[in-house]
Amino acid sequence: MSVQPQPDEASLLVRRALDQYEANLVAYTTGILNGDLERARDVVQDALLKLYLTDPEKVRDNLKAWLFTVCRNRALDILRKDHRLDLGNEDALEGAVSFTPDPSENADSHELHARIWELVDKLRPNQREVIRLKFMHDCSYQQIADVTGLTVGNVGFIMHVAIKKLRELLNREMASRPQ
Repeated sequence: MSVQPQPDEASLLVRRALDQYEANLVAYTTGILNGDLERARDVVQDALLKLYLTDPEKVRDNLKAWLFTVCRNRALDILRKDHRLDLGNEDALEGAVSFTPDPSENADSHELHARIWELVDKLRPNQREVIRLKFMHDCSYQQIADVTGLTVGNVGFIMHVAIKKLRELLNREMASRPQ
């Protein structure tokens, strides 16, 4: 009769992170790393290792935002090292995060959904990031603030301006279509 050792709290936290956030973290990080899935997986693994080594008390209540922040910072570090991204240059940031919409919706709404995400690519980089964190990764404004280093008020303002711009772009596009 063998006795199974009880997993420690850090192991349980990593298991929870894997179950709840791994796929979203990989998708988010892949976007930042210009589609490099393997590097994104490495970044997520690094984040999970860092989680295991961190005091669970410090991250338990804010796990999602903590993980997204660690992955974002690590991915940006990689891009900086590769000299592929100049953080002061918004044009360089334009391609930093990409998204392929979920094809599970019906044809009409799927087309609209896909078009909206294409229009998201026309937004400013900070607008794209808050939109993606909110609507792709289901982050709260507080979590977005924690990930990006913005205030909750700034997140709300950026979100408002981004949605207004998306609406404007979509209306302009719809008005120019032949009937």
